[in-house]
Amino acid sequence: MSARALRVVLLLAATLVAVATRAGAAIEVEARLARTRLTVGEATSLEVVVRGGARGVGDPEFTLPEGVEVLGSGRSQNFTWINGKSAVEIIHRYEISANAAGRYELGPIIVRAGKEVFRSGMLTLEASAAPTQVSGGRAGSSSGAATLMVDVIPAEPWQGQPCQLRVRLIQRSALAEDPQYSPPSTPGFWTAKPSPPESYYADERGRRVLVTETRMRLYPLASGVATVGEAVATLALATGSGDPLTWLGGRAPRREEVVRSRPLAVHVRALPAGPPAGFTGAVGSLGVRWTADRPRTTVDVPITVRLDVRGTGNLPLIRPPDLTGADIEVFASTVEDSLPGGTGDTPGLRRFQWTVLARRPGTLTLAPPPFAWFDPAIAGYRRADATPIRLVVGPALFAGAGEGAGLPAVFARHPVDPGARSTQPWGWSLAGLMLAAAVILWRSALATAGPTAERARVLEWLRAVGRSTGPDFWRAADEASAWLEREGRTLGPMRREIAAARYAGAHTDPGAIRKRLVASLGSAVPPGAATSAAGLRRTGAAVLAGLAVVCCVLTGPAAGDATLRAAALAADRTARAGDMAPAREAWARLWQSGARHPALAARLAWADAQSGSAGASAAWVVRGEDAGARDPALEWVAERVREGGGLIGESRPRLPVRPLEWGIVALLSGVAVGLLWPGRRRMTAAAVLVVLCGTIDPIQSWLAARTVRGVIVTPVAIEGEGLELQPGQVVRLSEQRGGRARISAGAGVEGWIPARAVDIATRAR
Repeated sequence: MSARALRVVLLLAATLVAVATRAGAAIEVEARLARTRLTVGEATSLEVVVRGGARGVGDPEFTLPEGVEVLGSGRSQNFTWINGKSAVEIIHRYEISANAAGRYELGPIIVRAGKEVFRSGMLTLEASAAPTQVSGGRAGSSSGAATLMVDVIPAEPWQGQPCQLRVRLIQRSALAEDPQYSPPSTPGFWTAKPSPPESYYADERGRRVLVTETRMRLYPLASGVATVGEAVATLALATGSGDPLTWLGGRAPRREEVVRSRPLAVHVRALPAGPPAGFTGAVGSLGVRWTADRPRTTVDVPITVRLDVRGTGNLPLIRPPDLTGADIEVFASTVEDSLPGGTGDTPGLRRFQWTVLARRPGTLTLAPPPFAWFDPAIAGYRRADATPIRLVVGPALFAGAGEGAGLPAVFARHPVDPGARSTQPWGWSLAGLMLAAAVILWRSALATAGPTAERARVLEWLRAVGRSTGPDFWRAADEASAWLEREGRTLGPMRREIAAARYAGAHTDPGAIRKRLVASLGSAVPPGAATSAAGLRRTGAAVLAGLAVVCCVLTGPAAGDATLRAAALAADRTARAGDMAPAREAWARLWQSGARHPALAARLAWADAQSGSAGASAAWVVRGEDAGARDPALEWVAERVREGGGLIGESRPRLPVRPLEWGIVALLSGVAVGLLWPGRRRMTAAAVLVVLCGTIDPIQSWLAARTVRGVIVTPVAIEGEGLELQPGQVVRLSEQRGGRARISAGAGVEGWIPARAVDIATRAR
């Protein structure tokens, strides 16, 4: 193989690898129209450009509104290298036409890549029933070939009112090449970026002409007369000469002409006198919203309040209003813009943000700053009527220290035992089943006492009936016959004969009575019950009860290593003395050594909260809740972190029941099983409860081990969603790839963020 061929093969291989690698990268979808205005029956091109992926990328999906149809489609692909990296661009072209007049919204156009969905922006297509009439505007120098026209919409704007500068090149002859265009000067106006040129056909006094239009958004800065300068276009007109020599230079036959527009005087109306308080120059059709980043805080944790001004107007020129309040201290203020593109009347957003700190605890009401604007639609002023913010302010995050200035009292009341072992509910559930069996055996042993006494009584009657004579015989016979009748034995006239002989002195043969009575008693003697069986049952019950106690001791709570406990107490003393850095290092070493105790996580969360790290403190709370339920110190710190704006979106990994409580319920349910014996239904329900108490905690741990939870540590926006996440917000992670993490921040909110913006609190185990 030649060297050149080898280079070609290597280049193709590198290209395939680059394309395969790029397929997993982020994808961008852009949609654009060749013409946004056309006449019914005319066609235009809709291009959907997909950048950043090749394999696994589906075709665009969209639904055209009624009145617009697709005439044809095509597909092309470009592959380029930029700074040593591959760039793939797939272009889908659709020829579309409008068969009815109207204004149509196209999009968003969806492109699927694996499990991800990417969307384009919205497009607007205007279709008129008849060709556009060219009229109005200020025409300048003109020739038969072309004319430049300039106008401002509205013609007499208010000071600060957004208006459009429209420049139209009306072309009556063919051009050999694109014209050279110089826009007009606009002194006295604040201007935005002009729109790209757009061409369409129009009607000029019955003649079909080609119009190339450019628009620019203007904001008049002062009242009075403002002059828009002249626009200049240099045209290369095709002459259509039949002389073949004109083509020898490689250029089409042409001639140049320069056309100019006339200067345009714009009369800017002054705003009415006496504007209300809070007017800072806003003009337009606007709305105001007053919000805070969270409803709860503490007196030592600042919050962010926002005044959002939305609508169509001179948003870039609006100055920040003044925010004051007796219950708040105002710090830094910032401004964020989300201004509309293009030159239409698309609404935009201007956001004013302030960082404020509450001066006192309690429930505060924060009124919005005074804000007013001028509405051209009513030629008058309007005032904002935003709803005040209700803010719940708790005590200082670090208040309540006991025994010194550095350690909260709750930590002193609940010292941490890092290596302590918690109750194993499965062991206590097993002990509960043992107790159930012990109670059943003991009760069955007691039940054998009844039949044993009854047998002894019957045997005594047999002895008396067989050996006694006279009144003693008849008394024994009477008692024995009465017992036989109670047992359901049929004695017939024998019972009356015995009663007559005993009580009435009747002469009855005792031998016949004795023979018959002995036969009946002999057949009715209860079966013998070995005395040893009851004893064995009582012994078994005692053994099972002892085993249950041993099981509870072996799987019950136990103190941890004395060395670890001493290290934790030493760290607490260091923090109590005000030396926080070494105390935090000691707590962190204990945690890393495997002492995963919720009280230890509470101390680390408190230390990070004291240093101002909302994300890190929330992450430690999440780790502590994963380690155990309802720890008093952790619950206290978690409440402080929530008041500081953290733990938004938190979901508890387990029920708020401690392992010891599960074990106690299992033991009591086991005793209930024995007491409910032999009732099957109630006994079975109690037995199921015993098993559940022993298995719920392991099941919760298994489910928690399959979920990766993280906490946002820096402000970040989810790609493609426009949703901004704040430090301390709890999210779930489903994937990490290429320095990015895919997270879920609630129902239906999912997307990619930079991996550095999230602290992984719990990992899948």
